[in-house]
Amino acid sequence: MAQPKPIGQLLQELGFISSEQVDVALDVQKVNPKFFGEILVDLDFITPNEIGEAMAIQNNLSFVDLDSVTPSNDALTLVPQNIAQTRLILPLYVEGDTLTIATQDVNDLMTLDYLRKETRKQIHFVIADKSKIARYTQIYYHQLQNPIETEIRSIAKKASEKIPIDVVRLLDLFLNNAIKDRTTDIHLTPEGAATHIFYRIDGVLRHYFSIPIDQHQQIVARIKIMAELDIAEQRKPQDGAFSYDFLNEKFDLRVSTMPTNFGENVVMRILGRNSSLFSLSHLGFSPANIQKIEHYFAKPYGVILVVGPTGSGKTTTLYSALRKINPLQKNILTVEDPIEYRFSFVKQTQVNRKAGYLFDTALRSFMRQDPDVMLVGEIRDAETAELAVRASITGHLVLSTLHTNDAIGTIPRLSDLGIPSYLIGSGLLAVIAQRLVRKLCPNCKVSRPISPDELERRHIHTQLTAAYPTDHVYEAKGCPQCQNTGYTGRMAIIEILEVDEEIESLISDNATTQTLLRAARQKGMLSMRDDGHIKVLQGLTTFDEIDRVVL
Repeated sequence: MAQPKPIGQLLQELGFISSEQVDVALDVQKVNPKFFGEILVDLDFITPNEIGEAMAIQNNLSFVDLDSVTPSNDALTLVPQNIAQTRLILPLYVEGDTLTIATQDVNDLMTLDYLRKETRKQIHFVIADKSKIARYTQIYYHQLQNPIETEIRSIAKKASEKIPIDVVRLLDLFLNNAIKDRTTDIHLTPEGAATHIFYRIDGVLRHYFSIPIDQHQQIVARIKIMAELDIAEQRKPQDGAFSYDFLNEKFDLRVSTMPTNFGENVVMRILGRNSSLFSLSHLGFSPANIQKIEHYFAKPYGVILVVGPTGSGKTTTLYSALRKINPLQKNILTVEDPIEYRFSFVKQTQVNRKAGYLFDTALRSFMRQDPDVMLVGEIRDAETAELAVRASITGHLVLSTLHTNDAIGTIPRLSDLGIPSYLIGSGLLAVIAQRLVRKLCPNCKVSRPISPDELERRHIHTQLTAAYPTDHVYEAKGCPQCQNTGYTGRMAIIEILEVDEEIESLISDNATTQTLLRAARQKGMLSMRDDGHIKVLQGLTTFDEIDRVVL
């Protein structure tokens, strides 16, 4: 029987790391006796998911991203929590006589033997990132023993019966439940008789709880105290922030309050401090688009922009693509607000308004640091835009984000910021515009036939149907694993405007956006809707999702 390939060799063959990065990791291993894969992750040469994917291939098993899976209570109850935590495993689900277990040590025969004897099930191992196994083992066993929603509804019932409640505990439960359900934003919305709690999950607001309106001001006051806001001020909006711990993990929350006719509306954005990097393929980018992005990120100078509305995943895409640039060979400097992902060998700085350190002042200082690549978290004003473009035409690669609706819309947006057309044309390399759509739950998605007439009626290009032929698509159904939404996780749909000589000439000549779009389409540019339709034809999402996020 053939021996499995060493993990380092396999990672190289998959294109995840270079031989130079392997050499650096081996040097680090001489002074830091960790596993080779752990060192690669510590050095940010590779993501935990990529390690997991390689290990899955190495062992001929499936890889599961635990961020998009909800274990069943039936599976959790079969394995005691102390065993799951000490053995670093997470029971996922039971199908007949088979129990599926997430692990990263498939060769742990003692654990396998224990599980077979204690559960009286056949054990099917899948590979997962061990840090996520540790995290979700805590979260889901905590939920199993202390159902958060049950306690919230019990407190809400007491409040409706005019029984005094613990507001501090109630707010903690709202936050704990939001973190458990992978919420990005919590909305506290006062109405006539009740305050409504909404969670934004996978980009969609969902109503979770209602509590009596007479408790609203107490909860808002508690939030304001935590965020160091003025409790007495209820007539104007306020912004603040605070830190929060849940099961030994730290989270940063940004708080925004706004007066309404029923009271102050509160929105809290949850930011995990241990945000993990992703590969572009994990984010939903097609091989063809990844190849284009790698081509432009290998350029020695120019501006590359990732554009879209707030919450469309621009920063995640930008940093995932930044991983394609070798920091061992190029001097990379960043200015961010705040630093969301941490990179080894990249010089990262953070905006400090009190000290006068802003995007534009950072760009000026970068020029004295012998930079090859400069990343600006966001272009917000004319001065930053001009400095970024001028830096690009003096021999530097500049990466940033911008708020526009589509790739072509970036050109008039830069013009509005005062950048001359000839500078835009000569400085811009490419624009990546994107939105996020929800992915179908693989456990419950339902197939349905689709006819050529429907494809034509939906204006799906024949070049797409020829490249991705199918006679069926999938629709959302809903099951316990996806909390009955039919979807789990999100992915990007994108369009890439490539600025070649013809497009540069049109920009410099102040061509209309319609002219630019026509020229780009003639060169083969696919729109975000086209990219979304491809993902529908591949069975990854639905037409409803594409219609929800793209005009």
